[in-house]
Amino acid sequence: MVLLLLPRLASAQAPGPRWHSALDSLQALERLPQSDSSRVQLLCRISDQLWASDTEAAAAYSRRALALARRTHNRAGEGAALNRLGAALRESNLARALELFQESLRLGRELRDTTLQAQNLRSIGIIYVYLRDRQLGLSYYFEGLRLDSLLGDERRIAVDLSNIGLAYDLYDELDSAAYYQQRAYQLAQRLHASTNYILYGLGNVARKQGHFAEAREYYRRSVVESKRRRHLRSLNFSYLGLAALYQQQQQSDSSIYYARLGAQAARQNGFLRGVLNASVLLTQDFAQRGQLDSAFRYQKLLVTMKDTLFGQEKVMRLQNVDYLERQRAQEAIVAQQAIHNRYQTYGLLVGLAGLGLLLALRLRHGRRMQRTNAALQASLADLKQAQLMLVQREKMAFLGEMTAGVAHELQNPLSFVKRFAEVSTELVDEINGAQQLARDGNLERDILDGLKQNLLNISQHGQRATAIIKGMLEHARTGQAPRELTDLNELARQQLELAYAGTQQQFPGFVAEVRTELEPALPAAAVVAQDLGRVLLNLCTNALYAVRQRQQRAEVGYVPTVTIGSGRLPDGRLHLWVRDNGAGIAPEVLPRIFEPFFTTKPVGEGTGLGLSLSHDIVVNGHQGQLEVTSRPGEGTEFRLTLPAS
Repeated sequence: MVLLLLPRLASAQAPGPRWHSALDSLQALERLPQSDSSRVQLLCRISDQLWASDTEAAAAYSRRALALARRTHNRAGEGAALNRLGAALRESNLARALELFQESLRLGRELRDTTLQAQNLRSIGIIYVYLRDRQLGLSYYFEGLRLDSLLGDERRIAVDLSNIGLAYDLYDELDSAAYYQQRAYQLAQRLHASTNYILYGLGNVARKQGHFAEAREYYRRSVVESKRRRHLRSLNFSYLGLAALYQQQQQSDSSIYYARLGAQAARQNGFLRGVLNASVLLTQDFAQRGQLDSAFRYQKLLVTMKDTLFGQEKVMRLQNVDYLERQRAQEAIVAQQAIHNRYQTYGLLVGLAGLGLLLALRLRHGRRMQRTNAALQASLADLKQAQLMLVQREKMAFLGEMTAGVAHELQNPLSFVKRFAEVSTELVDEINGAQQLARDGNLERDILDGLKQNLLNISQHGQRATAIIKGMLEHARTGQAPRELTDLNELARQQLELAYAGTQQQFPGFVAEVRTELEPALPAAAVVAQDLGRVLLNLCTNALYAVRQRQQRAEVGYVPTVTIGSGRLPDGRLHLWVRDNGAGIAPEVLPRIFEPFFTTKPVGEGTGLGLSLSHDIVVNGHQGQLEVTSRPGEGTEFRLTLPAS
């Protein structure tokens, strides 16, 4: 009776002290003698209470409940424990969580437990929403809503409506998101149920619609309720909602403050996705402020969290869970058929005699095995295709997040273009006014010089924005051009000449010594000539830039020199190199040279995408290697190695 009277976290309405009282009461009750079935239910309740504040402790209690339920053959308790363990593991092991939810759902269907079925449908829907699978995620949500409606469980219906609203918000379908969140809010208000997640969802809709004051109020109300309920997960969502709001209003200090609070709440709860979302916002904020060290530190954390949650192997395993579930059902049918076939074979062996009849049975079995093998091969082909599509989907999702970050990079040059254009307009107005009052040659000349300088600045920052966009488009390419036999020596010579001509055009009067050390007998290689040419052109341009920078120091006897060469290694691999006698690269910078957006050039002179793109073309596009060695004060050498044909 005590267990039946203790509220679950999802429906608890008391402030902070009562939350502690409920958890303390449950843990105190655990020390009292009771039946095994009551203890399983109690352990699940404790896990549910801890889920919002300490996922590791929640997982430990749910494992104890699962072990006890299985030992005592408590099928209903096993289903409940599987669901709570899946909820606790959802952030650290998404694939395992999905397996646990599906196993719990099967038990619910076997036991005809509608409540357990609805709970698992909602849990599975959350995972597919995480994976941006709109159709599948919403189908699980609406099925869970249907079952809760049949049960008449209005508190769960409010949760279902809010989840559906959050899903539509994720897909930027704001009208649908607002509709379901308003329904959830009205129902929760009538029931005096928790509204912390619903307020966050309403805040998101208001923010995306541009109603910033209304959004801020919703988020702050969600923060207050989340703190009162000690609900760290919804507290993370609310803080990150405020951070996104202030970022959208260009208030980076406030955005950073709330993003850090959100990250802190997520870490305390073990909520990896919350840490990932906070890292995205912090990376964007620090990049916009020009604090590149902080931006790269959070970008590194972002990549680590993303790999933990969505590494390629984890994504493939996660998406295979449903496939394995269908395979398991098919195997059960095949097993039943196998038993039937076995008895049939025994009957034939008893009823029939002779080597001829036995041979006929063997032939029949062989044909059946062939058909089975063909069916398995077809299933394997379907699985591989599904894996390929899922990896591509994750790649595109990551590209979308990365592109959103680059938008902040583009704002700087575009804001400069706008500013210089406005100043130029004022200068034109000023010279017109000056001409009407008195003809002053010196004044006109000063104004025209300023106007010319503004136009040069507009051109420079426009080219900067173009370079960023071009680099992102190169990173976003998903196709692969056909390979063809190419003369690497001629390709290297052409790219060195193009780079030298381009540098001289950019810096009139610049002269350097360019050399070639190309092996005459180098065989033709099957490469994508256009992509490899882009790599060599980028390396040569960087080398010429480096020697020009050193030349400007006016060192006595210094001759700027860039050399490109080719050769063949003993194992048959081909290699090209670009060497310069510039200032070299500092040792602490060298390990990061191929990172996206990292550049050693001054602000405005490089996008930080050239070497990253070159590395991707060589390593991923040609299965080769791109390495760099440098000696500060002496020069740098980039070495490109291609596999043997």
